[in-house]
Amino acid sequence: METQQEYDVVKLRGAFRFQLRDPFGNVVQDYVQNTVVTAGRAWVLKQLESTDHATAQNVSHMAVGTSTAAPATSDTALGSENSRIAINSFTTSNTTANPPSWRAEASWATNQANTTLGEVGMFNSSSGGTLLARATFATINKTTSNTLSISYTLSA
Repeated sequence: METQQEYDVVKLRGAFRFQLRDPFGNVVQDYVQNTVVTAGRAWVLKQLESTDHATAQNVSHMAVGTSTAAPATSDTALGSENSRIAINSFTTSNTTANPPSWRAEASWATNQANTTLGEVGMFNSSSGGTLLARATFATINKTTSNTLSISYTLSA
């Protein structure tokens, strides 16, 4: 006689939050959902076991680009990356919440990523590396008059 087992499902959900600010501090853009790509989900699972665990490959960088092509789970890079920077801070205090979440934040100065932007992604390297998640959004024109802050919240 077979018994049916119940399985817990861990589903990664994420959202990028944009704060493009004008010279007066007014926010121009806000939330965008994202796609947690297959390579990113595989990377997360590999961190749970010892054979493929990559201790030197923590999620460490956020990138913006000019492409507006819709994200797909098969993506391994941004469509047209413009600027990649190190993540400024991580918030892990919510990892004990239900559901648990983790947040990374990055900020581009007035002299960085000055172009028409349409995509964002999270990586585990300063170049190349594994793409964890990607989002596209209605384009924003970042200029030397603007700073750009993006936070990424991932929950399971």
